[in-house]
Amino acid sequence: MGGMGKLIKTQWDRKAGQLMWLVPLALLGLLAWWSVKKLDWDDPWINLGEEIEVIGAKTSLTVKAGDGKSGLRELVVSIRQDGQEKVAFTRSFPPGGEPGREEEVPLAIEAKTLGLKEGKGTLTVAVKDRSWRNGFKGRTRILTRDVVIDLVPINLAFQSVNHLMHYGGTGLILYHLNKEVKESGVVVGGHLYRGFPNPKGAKGDYMVLFPIPLEPAEPYQMELVARPQWGPEVKRMIPLKLKPRRWRHDDMNLSEGFLRQVAATFSTAGSPVEAYLAVNREMRRADHDKIREVCRESRPEQLWSGAFQRFLGKPMARYGDKRTYIFDGKSIDQQVHLGEDLASLERSPVPAANHGVVVFAESLGIYGQAVILDHGLGVFSLYGHLSQIDVAKGDRVEKGQSVGRTGTTGLAGGDHLHFSMLLQGEFVDPREWWDPQWHKDQVQGVLTAQAPAAPVAAAAGASASSEQSSPRKGKSKRRPTRR
Repeated sequence: MGGMGKLIKTQWDRKAGQLMWLVPLALLGLLAWWSVKKLDWDDPWINLGEEIEVIGAKTSLTVKAGDGKSGLRELVVSIRQDGQEKVAFTRSFPPGGEPGREEEVPLAIEAKTLGLKEGKGTLTVAVKDRSWRNGFKGRTRILTRDVVIDLVPINLAFQSVNHLMHYGGTGLILYHLNKEVKESGVVVGGHLYRGFPNPKGAKGDYMVLFPIPLEPAEPYQMELVARPQWGPEVKRMIPLKLKPRRWRHDDMNLSEGFLRQVAATFSTAGSPVEAYLAVNREMRRADHDKIREVCRESRPEQLWSGAFQRFLGKPMARYGDKRTYIFDGKSIDQQVHLGEDLASLERSPVPAANHGVVVFAESLGIYGQAVILDHGLGVFSLYGHLSQIDVAKGDRVEKGQSVGRTGTTGLAGGDHLHFSMLLQGEFVDPREWWDPQWHKDQVQGVLTAQAPAAPVAAAAGASASSEQSSPRKGKSKRRPTRR
């Protein structure tokens, strides 16, 4: 028994010695594993839910962040301006936070409380994880955004409006802004007609020339709008008094030969009637979309001088004519003529109606060979059906300089000029712009008037004091020789 006891004791001592070595090794292994885990090889992540470009007096935003392995330790939001860092928000996450969990943190930045001023700044969002990296300080992810500090509310003040406004004509509104905005102007039919700095006004004074619909709903109100870089837009409703017009109605009798000529000219398929309607409807619509695109940008200065020059030709079709197209005794289409058709000698030189810059000089569907001039401040003129173009895109032209020669290109059966006036791509009555007295009173006189900001209803509701000559009334039969 003594020998057996010694043997057992010896074996136990040997195992105990081995265990004494294994325990420290296991502890070292566990420590190494824990250290590697706590070192964390991945940075935390940040997501700002939406693009932040402007910081207002009080701006709310939501920061989403997380870390896949060690969890988040801290979130800091700050703004740097003029070399100084202003901490807007901090949050520490409790120990033992859940790795891989997405933290969603809503916060508000109060710019005035931070001592920020209007101007540029840099928004910084930084998060740290709970890893042992960087001397136990954790790994850091930083996100920065260049922002604009915008503290002053927009003050949109109506100033004045031209008093003689007709259906289908031109309106002019002046207004004042206390600061620069993203865009401003007048909304007509859901479309914003952009305002320009008033060339005759003081700093902050703006003007916008806008089109009046051919048959607007009464009572007619305009919406003056200022849209800031950030936050809600500012609106002012402006009631306007308009002079109505009765537009001419014309029946246009179409021959089969003319329809076939149109189909051949524009290479359209289908029956003669189908081919004609494809041109008169779809192509016309596409041409007007193209015109709006060309006239989207305009020089911010007034290039024209005085009333616009009228081409010396006989008026054949007038702006606003309501046309009914008849074939084989049946009405097949209706359109509104959006310009003046003027006939003279064949291939007559066509003068530029005023000083401007050529923004288009090529083929334009139903308008044939065409030229469009930008006269600044959103004002454009169009010359269609030309047989020859004498200018190129980018050319500066003087009033009276030839832009081309009359012709029959496009949807035209006889040699003539189609002339249109446009405001930011929408057609208006050219006869107003040809009238020296109207231009003096309703454009230049309004721009140079130093009227103070006035109550909207009182100033805008002023009635017209004079009447422009109305187009010829009645109904006429016309041949299909003009677009």
